[in-house]
Amino acid sequence: MKIFKNINDRSCRASAYTLVEMIVTVGIFLFIFVGVMVSVQLFGLRVYTLEATKLVATAGARDALDEMRDEIREAKSVYVGNCSTEGTAAFTLIGVTNTQQGDALIVYPTTNTTGYLVFYLDTSTGTNKLMEFTVTNGAVNYTNQLANYITNSIIFDAEDFHGNIATNYTSLDNREVIHVTLQFSQWEYPIAFIGGTTFNAFDFYQLRTKVFRRAWN
Repeated sequence: MKIFKNINDRSCRASAYTLVEMIVTVGIFLFIFVGVMVSVQLFGLRVYTLEATKLVATAGARDALDEMRDEIREAKSVYVGNCSTEGTAAFTLIGVTNTQQGDALIVYPTTNTTGYLVFYLDTSTGTNKLMEFTVTNGAVNYTNQLANYITNSIIFDAEDFHGNIATNYTSLDNREVIHVTLQFSQWEYPIAFIGGTTFNAFDFYQLRTKVFRRAWN
C-alpha cells in the first residue's frame, strides 16, 4: 500500500501563471485604475466649477446688497419707485397712497434734492441687471452695474415695523423699512441638455435683506 502519491505524478504538480498572463492581468488592472482616477478627477473639476460659479455670483450680489445697505442707512430720505434707464428724469416715484413696491429706489444723502443716488433694474439687455447712478447738481456723473442675471421685477418695497408692505407712504411717518429682494438665474456648467443645440444648466437662488435708516428726521 502506498501512503504517499508518486511525486512525479503530474496531477499533483502546482500550477502557476505564465508571463503573458501576468502582463495581460497587470495591463487590465492599470487600464481600470487609470479610468477610475480620470473619472474622479473630472468629477472633482465639475463640482469645483459648480461651487465656484455659485460663490462668485453670490459674492457679487452680496457686495451689491452691502452697498445698498450702507447707502440706505446713511440716507436722509429714501423712496421706492420705478426706473428703466439712467437720467435725471428717469425715476418715477410710487404714489403716496399706492402700494410701495417697485424696481427702483432713490436715496437722498442730504436735504439737497439736486444730489441723489438711484438703484434700478435695467431690462434693456438680454439679462436683467441691477444698476446704480448718481446725480450731482442735476447731472448724472456716475453709473455702475451691481448685479446680473436677475429674474424678479419687484426688487424694492417699503414696509412698516411689522413687515407689512405699506399702502400709504405717509403712514410710515418717515420710518420705513426697505426690503430688498434679488432673485437670480445663472448659467453654471454644461451638465444637461436643455433645448437648442447647446449643453447648459442653470441654478436659481435668492438674496434678501431689510434695511432701516439710522436718521429719522
